[in-house]
Amino acid sequence: MQRLKYLLLVISFLPLSNCVFANQDGDGTKDPAISGSVSDAFSKKPVKGVTVYVTAKDGTKLITTDASGKFIIPKLPPGEVTIQLEKKGYKTYRREKVMLKEGMQIKLNFDMSNIKEDEDNNDLFHPLLRMIES
Repeated sequence: MQRLKYLLLVISFLPLSNCVFANQDGDGTKDPAISGSVSDAFSKKPVKGVTVYVTAKDGTKLITTDASGKFIIPKLPPGEVTIQLEKKGYKTYRREKVMLKEGMQIKLNFDMSNIKEDEDNNDLFHPLLRMIES
């Protein structure tokens, strides 16, 4: 009976071992990956539907954020990449020259600014308002 329990325990952990090694190459190294979350800079709430572009030397991969503002882009080539975030109503965010090394897992958190909020802030410093104050 003891051996049967032990055997069932070992068998139940086999699928988990596949999950642990799923992102590894045949030589045991992991592919670089980028994951993270996107939130509104003002409200700090997650932003759903942001398109995340990662451009590397061999092409561009894209994914959109889920309902909780999270994303993951696995199996990226090592080297220099550019990350760009876009969503209607928000300013485009771009980060260049991000270096990925073999086995590197990067987690990034982004705060995106709403275009309308930025326009409202710019109105406060309008040149005509400065002339009226003088």
